[in-house]
Amino acid sequence: MSKQDTLFVIVDPTQKEHAALERAVITSRLRDVSPKLKVFVAVDSAAVSLDAENPDLYRTSEWFENLKKPMIDDGLDFTLVICWSTQWHEAVLQAAKRTEADLILMPDYSAKETRNRFSDAKWQVLRHATCPVLICRPGADSQRKVVLAAVKMQDTSPQYTELCDKIIARGKWMAERYNADFQVVNAYADSLSYPDRGNMVRKLGIDSDKIHVRQGSPDEVVADVAEEVDADIIVVGTLKRRGVMLAMRGNTSEQVMGRVRQDIMTLN
Repeated sequence: MSKQDTLFVIVDPTQKEHAALERAVITSRLRDVSPKLKVFVAVDSAAVSLDAENPDLYRTSEWFENLKKPMIDDGLDFTLVICWSTQWHEAVLQAAKRTEADLILMPDYSAKETRNRFSDAKWQVLRHATCPVLICRPGADSQRKVVLAAVKMQDTSPQYTELCDKIIARGKWMAERYNADFQVVNAYADSLSYPDRGNMVRKLGIDSDKIHVRQGSPDEVVADVAEEVDADIIVVGTLKRRGVMLAMRGNTSEQVMGRVRQDIMTLN
């Protein structure tokens, strides 16, 4: 029997739509064993004004009852956790670790609302989470038809090889779960960094026409292919940073996230 996973679902109480919670409920219906949901309600002060006059900071008991209703209706095993720490990303990481989360579902409203940007705190969650993070965007299709995995198979260093293996395995698992089409994209800079396509076909075990190898910057290539194949979700890898690198942005995964409209699964 498959084990019962724990999904750590982040809810922004200042929003009317709860993209991560909606995705968690849908995902639960597709699993052989219904997961446990840890629904974490907290305000990211880096993205939302905490001024007293902000009406979105006030929520009644009726609001919480409406939040719980879809989980109750589906008979899901869930726990509601309310957090008022100002250290949002630290609270998310610690709470997810304590609950031994198998997946963090994090909403992203930055494409819909420029004021609600993808904050530094959210980048920190992506970089330091010990489990995959699914970035959920309002309006994304609930039924995945195409899962697109973004890899860099020309880099044969142990670090990238391990990360690519994780991306491929997760993408295939998700495609199987949703009965979706699995496709792969690999960008390269020039002829010297062109990946071994034959090796890719053998390793991926999918038809050659589902493997998209293109020259260009990774963020542009991934975004273009995602639109062409009408991907519903993109699986990418992100590497942890230390020291002064923590203050810097611009790695490939972050650039991809800024260009695409789809949900994104990040692994590190």
